[in-house]
Amino acid sequence: MTPIALEEFSLAVHNADAVPLHLGECGEGAFAQRFAIYRNNVRASRTEALRQGFPVLARLLGPGYFTALAAVFIQQHPPRSAALHEYGAELADYIAHFQPLSALGYLADIARLEWARLCAFHAADTPVMSIAEMDLATLNEWLVQPLRWHPSVTLLCSDHPLYRLWASQHGAVAAPSAQDWPAEDVLVWRQGLLLRTEPLDAVSSELLQMATQPNRLPTALAEHPEWLSRLIQLLHWQVFLAE
Repeated sequence: MTPIALEEFSLAVHNADAVPLHLGECGEGAFAQRFAIYRNNVRASRTEALRQGFPVLARLLGPGYFTALAAVFIQQHPPRSAALHEYGAELADYIAHFQPLSALGYLADIARLEWARLCAFHAADTPVMSIAEMDLATLNEWLVQPLRWHPSVTLLCSDHPLYRLWASQHGAVAAPSAQDWPAEDVLVWRQGLLLRTEPLDAVSSELLQMATQPNRLPTALAEHPEWLSRLIQLLHWQVFLAE
């Protein structure tokens, strides 16, 4: 198949009203039927990739609604890669602007969390800072320079009880009620081979962000020595690069 024909074929796969009959080698009716089967298989495989990548979102929406949402999303956002585990980067923003779900703002954050977990799972393996191998002098040297997050790290700052919404679908915590609906920050990263998702308090979230700026940590710890335990926890979690 020539590049032009391949492009025509690809465009027709995403256009339910188009059938590239001139590319077929059998009768028009038979080709149209086969092409419809192929198009449905493509749509089904992409829907299943989204369902596998966003299982909590699919559970919250219900199978029927999630399938319908996926069909509209797939039509407007075809994959950019043949690796379907890379599919869905735009889903959270799409949901955030999807009018029928405008009253359920937490769903976009759930999609962001699940996408962050996918990215963390496939992130590069790179050496991490290990507090176990440091003395106090070495640690002080590290803290005066800007630190870099491990490639798997994503910090999500949500206006919703994001961690509890997500964890409740795994039976780990009780689901939040409408009367108990605080904002929550969530940290997603891979610690070694372990994919982790943890809630962060405001201090830990602030420390994680200021660590990327020169000289911020020593100043903050001098003003708030009680924050040191939070920083040590972040170091034990191995969220910073060893460089």
